[in-house]
Amino acid sequence: MIEQEQNNLIKLKHVEKVYATGGGPFTALKNINLDIQKGEFLGISGKSGAGKTTLLNMISGVSQISSGEILYLPKNTNGRTQDIQEISIHKLNEDELAVWRGQNLGIVYQSFELIPTLNLIKNVMLPQDFAGSYRPLISKEKALELLDLVDIAEHAYKIPAHISGGQKQRVAIARALINDPAIIIADEPTGNLDSVTAEHIIQIFENLVDYGKTIVMVTHDESFAPRFTRRLEIVDGELGEPSNQRQANRKAIDLSSFDADEETRSAVLEEEQDMSPQTHPPVTALGKIIAPTTTIFQEPAAIQLYDVQKIYENAAGKFTALKNINLQIDYGQFISIVGKSGRGKSTLINMITGIDFPTGGEVAVGGEKIYQLSESQRALWRGKNIGVVFQFFQLLPILTLLENTMLPMDYCKLYSISERPKRAMQLLEQVGLKEQAHKLPASVSSGQQQSAAIARALANDPSIILADEPTGNLDSKSADMILTLFEKLAADGKTILIVTHDKSITKRTNQTVTLSDGEIIDPTIARALPLLTHPQMLAATHTAQRKFYAAHAMIIKQGDPVRNFYMIVEGEVEIVMKSDTCAEMSLARLGAGQFFGEIELTKDQPSIASVRASSSGAEVALIPKEEFYQIIDGSTLTRKALHTVAGMRAKENKMRRKTDC
Repeated sequence: MIEQEQNNLIKLKHVEKVYATGGGPFTALKNINLDIQKGEFLGISGKSGAGKTTLLNMISGVSQISSGEILYLPKNTNGRTQDIQEISIHKLNEDELAVWRGQNLGIVYQSFELIPTLNLIKNVMLPQDFAGSYRPLISKEKALELLDLVDIAEHAYKIPAHISGGQKQRVAIARALINDPAIIIADEPTGNLDSVTAEHIIQIFENLVDYGKTIVMVTHDESFAPRFTRRLEIVDGELGEPSNQRQANRKAIDLSSFDADEETRSAVLEEEQDMSPQTHPPVTALGKIIAPTTTIFQEPAAIQLYDVQKIYENAAGKFTALKNINLQIDYGQFISIVGKSGRGKSTLINMITGIDFPTGGEVAVGGEKIYQLSESQRALWRGKNIGVVFQFFQLLPILTLLENTMLPMDYCKLYSISERPKRAMQLLEQVGLKEQAHKLPASVSSGQQQSAAIARALANDPSIILADEPTGNLDSKSADMILTLFEKLAADGKTILIVTHDKSITKRTNQTVTLSDGEIIDPTIARALPLLTHPQMLAATHTAQRKFYAAHAMIIKQGDPVRNFYMIVEGEVEIVMKSDTCAEMSLARLGAGQFFGEIELTKDQPSIASVRASSSGAEVALIPKEEFYQIIDGSTLTRKALHTVAGMRAKENKMRRKTDC
């Protein structure tokens, strides 16, 4: 206990944060108790609006707590607990707090926050200037050392506009280190970075922890979970262990080989039930590769994208946000769009809404080639056919919720003037805001503002609703109400696209579009191998080959070597076996999203059974053996889960042979 106390750096005791709003008090943090220890890499996860950034603001003294206490325990050199002089952060005045923060804390933001007119060296030296410790030659030398530490020293004399986003984030980390702080606070530091650059940033943080620094990092990215020495989750302002504790503790389990005891196998299988693909809905047109023909838009769907590209150019060069996107979404679908921040989700939404022009390719919505319309025509088309919901509401502050909801009707001149207030009130009642209809946005909670934004999106009865993180700022109860509303709208024939970081939402949608580095991950791969990281899924997407087998065609013959890992795209396959006692025995039928070949590949043996297409045929995505081994070697969890499934299937097959023959 004494040793743990000596290792504490920051202690939060019963911390609460309550904001006063026009709709009444809003509790952002509830009774937070947390010990942050020296030299740990602490990850904080949770949905947008859950309280993650508020927690960082409390720790850094950027915002005052409503109640409780936050203590900072300076470095203790003599090892005696009683000599530690605790500092109550929120009892410091503004000047004292600024000095404390400058000496002990480094902050890294998602958006870098570099001064555009200063070169990188001067940006790094800024905290010393603010703290009054700036010494021209010494500070410059230290800034160059830190830029070298984050591997960007060769760009030291450039201004921020002349380097990439990932390089800007490295500069921000160097700046956070200039006063040699004990703790680094990082708020979504990889949110706007590609996967390779994000990995470099995480490696820098890991190296800093090895040097004795303490890192507290907020992130949406679940793939970083195994990299933290400890991980906590905020849900509606309350802090605790992640909802899936086993997932948070994976680093403690030895997953280095296929040989595991039954208890471990059962735990992995129970935890990763999504490895059992039969729980997923059937594959629709979503995600199919559209053949490059001129007849692509002859059969209108809700949304069709063909070979869509988007390339941005800036002083640092060209950046490809979308790469050859081919996608078809039918009416009445509830679709989630997922991917890390900066991977192309919002850009994809902008292509569909006509807000931004594609660099190449074609977009059709409801059969209308929207980029053949003029700007004014496209704006009117969008108002009538697309409802858009933003994360940050975009309500006009001087209009009531009722008036905000009527705006699209006024703009497009739909419905009579007398009908508009009545329809707007009906929509507000539908989202639970009838009693607040005549209030200004500032007089209601953020959740109620988002609900009003959804009512506004429905004003002109559009066939398509596009929602960009619509539940990000809502509590769990309000979020559930909104999702239930979306489900009902989809059931009524509307097409709903929801961009989200929340994996629990994807379980409520018909299908999921997963973006990684501007490309769509093959949905068959995402469903069959859900434990791969998005970059690994994308690599598998590039590797996989599709093949159609006619009715009853043999895919694998019993006793032959298995040269591929097979995932079923559409149709069904039948697994059959012959033995000395049975002429032919049917072992199983597998459908869309399921896989086969894993038993033989994980055990490196010939096929134990034959696999043939069903009477309707089957389309499969196959990954050659060597590429399959490379993929699972890069994902210990996938390898473990496949081994578990293979073991269970082999056991079931053995039991079937005993009982059926």
